[in-house]
Amino acid sequence: MKKLLISFALAALSATAAQAADAARGKEIFMKVGCYQCHGTVGQGANTGPKLAPEPLALESFVAFVRNAAATQMPAFSANMVSDAEMADIHAYLSSIKPPPAFKDIPLLNNP
Repeated sequence: MKKLLISFALAALSATAAQAADAARGKEIFMKVGCYQCHGTVGQGANTGPKLAPEPLALESFVAFVRNAAATQMPAFSANMVSDAEMADIHAYLSSIKPPPAFKDIPLLNNP
């Protein structure tokens, strides 16, 4: 029962952080902290880091990965480096990025 209450509290906290998150501020932090250097300016990914957007991991999973990324080539970012509120803002920014159009909807790619 205690674990269930803790899980519920964490989920509620994540939902509150996500609702209060600011995508514009998240973009600023994404650039300032240097996330763009490996993941691209719109989270599209590159040979240095995977795609983060559109449709990023759930906030809780996103934060857990960033905090514990030591098993990958990505450095882990502690709460002292990027706060939970800033992580929620970055997540809001990544969530705000729209997917690119389908190739069939790009005229230049469909002209013989």
